[in-house]
Amino acid sequence: MNIKKLIVLLALFFATTVQADNVESVSELLRLPAYCKGTQQIREISGDPVPIEEYIKRYGLGYNHLHHYCWALNSENNAVYMSDRDLAHSKIFHAISDIDYVLRNNHDPKFFFLPEIYVSKARILFKLNQPDDAVPWLKKAIALRPNYSPAYARISDYYVEKGDKAEAVKILKQGIAKSNKSDMLIHRLRELESQGGDAAKSGKIK
Repeated sequence: MNIKKLIVLLALFFATTVQADNVESVSELLRLPAYCKGTQQIREISGDPVPIEEYIKRYGLGYNHLHHYCWALNSENNAVYMSDRDLAHSKIFHAISDIDYVLRNNHDPKFFFLPEIYVSKARILFKLNQPDDAVPWLKKAIALRPNYSPAYARISDYYVEKGDKAEAVKILKQGIAKSNKSDMLIHRLRELESQGGDAAKSGKIK
């Protein structure tokens, strides 16, 4: 049995004991993006005075379900502190379910947070050792928002991890061109080129 299948089976085995990590404290809230404070359930912790209708007007109807995405991020955060690796994997596996809930219930193909959600799903899939499932979500983020730097950055990392620096350089250059010269991508490209020297610049890796 390969590692990917084993992780999935372990996640399913522990699924009945690991629940969604609803945000229950200010300390958990502070580890989440600022926009989470106005979502359903979480606003009870944050005390956000802005009516949720204002956020829906700003971001779209998908904001109604965004608390599930914030729960997913909370699960991912909490998994870091778990000593039992199997339970930690199960927790981040459950985070995928919360992300999928948002995606299933969102009917706006241009929902403001979709690119970020796609990249987060990819990040969690990478943690579950499912890179082949992760990369398409990064590509979906780029297709929806061609200037979204985090997606280019993670795809380039993926190719570096595979030992394909030429493709990583190519992705970074595409991202720099589309993102109005993102400082983050430029920094990554310079680091990669300095490691690979002329070979990286020419796309030829020894």
